[in-house]
Amino acid sequence: MASTVRRSTFVLSECKSVDSSCSSGIDRQNVMRLRINRIALVQELRVEHVLQHLIETGVLTKDDRQKIESGTRPVDRTRILIDILPTKNKETEWYKHFRESLQNPKGNSEVKKRYKSLVEFLDNIVIHRPDTQVSRFGNGIDHGSLRLPHYHQIPSIEPTQTTQNILNLEEDRKKIGQYEDHQEKGAGDNGPERETKPPLPHLDNIQPVTLVRGFVQQWIPTPDNYRSLIQIPEDHFRSLQESSQPDDKIQLQQELKVLEKMKRLELVSALWQRKLLPSGFELSVCDISQDILYEPNLYHLYFKYFRMLESAAVNILVDMSNSFISVVSNLDISRFTEDMKQTVNIGFCLVDILMDYGSYAESEAILDFLSQVLNLSDNPGLCMTKYRVFSKLFQLHNSNYNFTAAQNAHSHIQEIGELTSLERTKTDENSLDESELFAELGTLMLELGFMKEANSLTQKALKRADGHNKRGVVNVLCGAVAVYCAHWQGKEAEMLAIQAVQQAKEAFGKRHPLYLKALLSYCHWASEFKPDDHKLSIQIAIFALETAKKIYVCDTIQVALAHRAVSKVYLTNQDFDKGQQSTQYATEALRIAQSCLPENHVMLYLFLHTSACALQWKGLSMSKSELMSTLHRAEDQAKEALDLVSTHYKEVSLATARMYLLIGQIYSKMDRMEGALEMFEKSVSYMKKCQPANSNFLLLAMATLGTFYRIMQKPKEAIAMFKSVVNTVESGGVYLHWVHMCYSNLISTLQALNNNKDADDVQVQYSQWLRNNPKHHKSNTLEELNAQPQPFTEFMEKLNVLEKHKDA
Repeated sequence: MASTVRRSTFVLSECKSVDSSCSSGIDRQNVMRLRINRIALVQELRVEHVLQHLIETGVLTKDDRQKIESGTRPVDRTRILIDILPTKNKETEWYKHFRESLQNPKGNSEVKKRYKSLVEFLDNIVIHRPDTQVSRFGNGIDHGSLRLPHYHQIPSIEPTQTTQNILNLEEDRKKIGQYEDHQEKGAGDNGPERETKPPLPHLDNIQPVTLVRGFVQQWIPTPDNYRSLIQIPEDHFRSLQESSQPDDKIQLQQELKVLEKMKRLELVSALWQRKLLPSGFELSVCDISQDILYEPNLYHLYFKYFRMLESAAVNILVDMSNSFISVVSNLDISRFTEDMKQTVNIGFCLVDILMDYGSYAESEAILDFLSQVLNLSDNPGLCMTKYRVFSKLFQLHNSNYNFTAAQNAHSHIQEIGELTSLERTKTDENSLDESELFAELGTLMLELGFMKEANSLTQKALKRADGHNKRGVVNVLCGAVAVYCAHWQGKEAEMLAIQAVQQAKEAFGKRHPLYLKALLSYCHWASEFKPDDHKLSIQIAIFALETAKKIYVCDTIQVALAHRAVSKVYLTNQDFDKGQQSTQYATEALRIAQSCLPENHVMLYLFLHTSACALQWKGLSMSKSELMSTLHRAEDQAKEALDLVSTHYKEVSLATARMYLLIGQIYSKMDRMEGALEMFEKSVSYMKKCQPANSNFLLLAMATLGTFYRIMQKPKEAIAMFKSVVNTVESGGVYLHWVHMCYSNLISTLQALNNNKDADDVQVQYSQWLRNNPKHHKSNTLEELNAQPQPFTEFMEKLNVLEKHKDA
């Protein structure tokens, strides 16, 4: 492996000349040095550190200074400087003085150290003329015979045609009737250019070449049979272009930027795959890969292109994963160098995009290999890196529903936690902060059915959340919604869900995965606690689905979850006339999930459960012959889900108990009464073994069994079940329909047995419950959800006051 991992690099598919005022080859090379390192310069350079030197040496004038300082942001001022420098004539020796200003900047030692790297970047650029490339790169390779078998031959170009640039997006942009000039920007910098420079003319009469930069810079002749496999989603681009919404305009700009980078990555990947690049070149750490990996807010826009390439047996993410493992295997871990730190950071970014994409196997392979390599060293400087690796492993396994592995990763976190306590006080965007770690643990406990532990960990996560870490705040809030819903704390869960949506919208906009995640959390609340105006909750769920489609434009697990959310909201309102729609959304959710997840993945049980529920309710509006075939489909799906949870969870678990409850409901609609009774009793039995006595999951299962006893003409058993429920259920301040029905069925059953005194006592208890848990609940609108959020500290104070009042 080469000694230096390069950052902020990219691929140029064309060779451009400099302005004619640059009269020497040296000047042209100096201009190219600035162009190639433009991203690194924009990211790292601040004009106040070098401006005075450039003015004193006569490179810049007062007018230049005024123009530079007109930039509203540091990056804008840097761009203007970089654009001005090449316009200076050679007598100013502008490049010499610019280099001197980087070597002696006005700043502290950290600034000087950082600028020293910039000087090294500039000095290490070696630009060979295209006509000398064969001797520099060839080693006997016949470039005229280069072929990439998995790409189809493009039509021959007529002599009258001009040479086509394979990465020129001009024609692609014309297809959508939109072309915007995008300058290269640094990671996370999506602001507009303050000044646009004129395009540089092409060199004439040369073979198309590609400047591929990794550890070396080489002009590579472009294979004459290369053709991109990426298809532009024209309908999607056109809808964004025609939209009047600012969010769509911003997304269109991002889409064009991503498309251009994706085509560059595709070409470099093809050359790398065929071993046509210089020895030592690695796909995972080359400049275009890093340019993509260091922009996490745009990851989701690449997914549709990765899906396209996968359909053609081109899996770039897998190639990048294999390449990264090769890089790490050549690291010298005896010294914790800057190169090693940068390589590890690239690895974390690669894991993040793989996790978001759903490539859990590749993510796990990278993290496992990193942990093995790091464990070979006793270097104390690696403790924090090990902590980050296991934190990410814990998050990965939790997201992948591999709860045993998640618990093992958390054990490793605890082992090295004390050694890194001081270091973890520093902000580190590549590792979970303490609040997110507690939130992830809360999610783990919730999935395993440990309600008390989940609630305690969630409380810690909320109290320790840093309002300035918007990503962490949204993740913590979304996790808290699920936990509060599980405890049937409807008011608090609603507050958390609304705050999550508002925080995500303010920090990330309406076209970001975290905004979608927050919307789905709100939909989860709406499906657990039925608002009065169910049309509004359905409207919000459909809006979440439309948002998911617009964000991803391809099948992803997030889109599947959005379809499932719509189906669940329909089911909650039990609108049997809408049963067909609920089933359609549930079926589509299951289809997408099956296409995105490995076969028999445990997460499929969520979609199978929802689909089976939708099918059984759909059957209520069908003829008897159609009803039975529909219920048999529901039974098959419910049993498939039961097999998954029995394999991946403990045999006696909350997940398996809930599946038995669903199968019992399906059997009851099939008039298989004995089978239904067996399923209901088994569900309650399992619940009692794994849930506390006041668990609402247990109480709901007991209420369902009591209702079935009543249907089966077993009033004494039904009364026993109903009494256990109403005497145990806690008052959460929110009306719950199933508790209402439990009271109603208990009173009517007692009256049927002429036990009027007990019925009157229960009626008094019922009236008190209705006062404490009023039925009417105002529904939220999209406008309210997207309103400006109150500061997070104020929100937490309000939430704490509500909980203290309820406890009192």
